[in-house]
Amino acid sequence: MRCPECGYEVPEPLSLCPQCGANIEQTQPLKRRWGRRARRNPALEETMPLAVPQQGRPAHPTVWQRVRTVLLALLVFVCLLAAAVVVAGYTGVRSGEQQRLERRIALADEHYQQGLARLDAGEYELAIAEFNYALELNPNHPLAGQGLAEAQVRLSTRPTPTAQPAEDIAGELYAEGIAAYEQEDWETAARLLSQLRVFDPEYEPDEVEEKLFTSLYNQGMLYLEDDRFEEGIFYLDQARQIRPLDSDTLLQLALAQRYMTARGYWGVDWEHCIQWFQELYELAPGYKDVSTQLYQARVAYGDLWYEQGEMCPAAAQYARALELLNDPTVDAKRAEAAEVCAAATPTPIPPLTGTVPLTGTVVVPGFTVGRLAYPAYNSATGLYDINALLASGELVRMAGGGDQPCWQWGSDWLIYRNNLASGLSMVQPGGQPLTLRIDPGASLPTFSPDGSRYAYGSADGYIYIARTDGSEEPLLHAPGRGPAWGPSGLLAWTGCEGDGVTCGIFVDNPDDDQPPARLTASNDDTGLHWHPNGSSLAYMSDQAGSWDLYLLDISGGVQALVDGPAVEALPAWAPDGSHLAFLSNRDGDWGIYLMRPDGEDLHEIINLGTDMPDWQHQRISWAP
Repeated sequence: MRCPECGYEVPEPLSLCPQCGANIEQTQPLKRRWGRRARRNPALEETMPLAVPQQGRPAHPTVWQRVRTVLLALLVFVCLLAAAVVVAGYTGVRSGEQQRLERRIALADEHYQQGLARLDAGEYELAIAEFNYALELNPNHPLAGQGLAEAQVRLSTRPTPTAQPAEDIAGELYAEGIAAYEQEDWETAARLLSQLRVFDPEYEPDEVEEKLFTSLYNQGMLYLEDDRFEEGIFYLDQARQIRPLDSDTLLQLALAQRYMTARGYWGVDWEHCIQWFQELYELAPGYKDVSTQLYQARVAYGDLWYEQGEMCPAAAQYARALELLNDPTVDAKRAEAAEVCAAATPTPIPPLTGTVPLTGTVVVPGFTVGRLAYPAYNSATGLYDINALLASGELVRMAGGGDQPCWQWGSDWLIYRNNLASGLSMVQPGGQPLTLRIDPGASLPTFSPDGSRYAYGSADGYIYIARTDGSEEPLLHAPGRGPAWGPSGLLAWTGCEGDGVTCGIFVDNPDDDQPPARLTASNDDTGLHWHPNGSSLAYMSDQAGSWDLYLLDISGGVQALVDGPAVEALPAWAPDGSHLAFLSNRDGDWGIYLMRPDGEDLHEIINLGTDMPDWQHQRISWAP
């Protein structure tokens, strides 16, 4: 599989690119676009094995004087270049590649200095080996070529009888390298054996290759274990150029790359820093101190927003930080910021795709009845906001920092997951949120038909039912997730039998003593939404290989509503049953689409942009 970010060929079964740390599964396009080729990445080509340049005629002996005079310029050059590379590392997701390039430049200079020392000591053959290796690491080294020419000139002018044979030089490098290898001095062994391969590639090639690979590998893993990511990645990259690494090592390499990239954004670009740490945390929550780093980054980003008086994004970052660590001080900041945010004037909602302005409202083709509530991802806060489109054409911001909306049938109350308050809330258009429950694990709340109760999923994998007025403690109803309360009083959810294997959509009357009935056979049948007459459920499932929409008749029978290679998800029936709204990325960006039940008149009505993280656990709600 080829990484879409950097173009590296990633071996199976890895899901992380060991070159740039990208998550292959998340970055693979959800819809194939025929004829598109993978992008070339010049930065990647810079990290491939470097060839030793061809040397021309030996320079005049006075080159050595020029070497001496420009040594200071070299040091200034290297410092400036290293600083430039470090700064550039903060500007893109390939900062790890730039840091490895910096490491190569620094190491090349080390070998150049060692070449000078060998030259002064009269060890011209060893000086040549040092200068050659410096050029292999950095072909653009400004002085290594001159040093090599000087060493060659001095060697050529030394009396032949006393010149050290090339075989002796190779043997000396080999003996020193093997001695370091046996002492498990992996760094020294890697340096000496690398020089030997450059000086004489035919000298004990199989043994040198085997021991060089082992030395590079062991030193790289030691550096990773010691959290010296830059050095570790550098050595493992060198080992990988000799032979392929095993999948476990490639995984560690990719995790280290992602960690180092996240740290590269620290204090410079908090949004990207948090994005990289969040993805790493989701992939490997126990890796190093990633949870602590993510927590501290979110708090720091929240403080930055707070100092600027932007309380809504500040409250969002504090709330996400509290999901990782419960700190009373941060919670107090969150509460203060959330209170100010709730009283603030809502920000304008971006225009919808395909709409026509009409004196402060919009005309949406096909949308003629009810209110559609939907989540819209806010990249500035890293959370969703809830917007509502009314049949009148009016756009309303219902809640900031909230998602998973569900209208009460026949009322303007909306229940939702409030990520600013770490729980469940309800709100009316233009009103202040009312907190129903503080519970960071509560999700996908749904009103009973009369609004006196609500059901929700919990972090422990159960469905609970609670009274809206808070007069009683929530009651455990059944194991499952994603509840949807229908107009006839039936409650549906996705769950499994007691064996944990027999799964699907369950339907139950919570007010009788009869057991629930399981109507489908897949644990991926989710995103439930009742038809307004209460006789059927629309839902999404990936049982056919991609997320599609289906219709379940509660008296028996399933039929496909929408299928295809793109994502079609989160169905919501119009209050009169005339149309079905759903989420899709069929045209590239995410959007909300509308169609008739027979699949005709399918068109996009709301464009949601390129980002819809965790879309499988969102909800669209359409009510009168």
